[in-house]
Amino acid sequence: MKKAEYKVVSGTNGFPELEEKVSKLLNQGWKPVGGIGFNAGYPYQAMAKVVTVSTAEKANSNKNKQQLSKTEETV
Repeated sequence: MKKAEYKVVSGTNGFPELEEKVSKLLNQGWKPVGGIGFNAGYPYQAMAKVVTVSTAEKANSNKNKQQLSKTEETV
């Protein structure tokens, strides 16, 4: 089974920091999603990658979903 992972990285010390973080993630298989955004003067970049989930992780994920459903039913 495959799943998508998503994160947003920021360069709180400007572009050099953002470039370093994005470069590291690119080398780990992450891909940029969209362009650079800015908030409060800081640059941000969304990153995503698709990973393969092992059978054990899939079972754990299903267990967590079931627990979440039970919690939602009681709310």
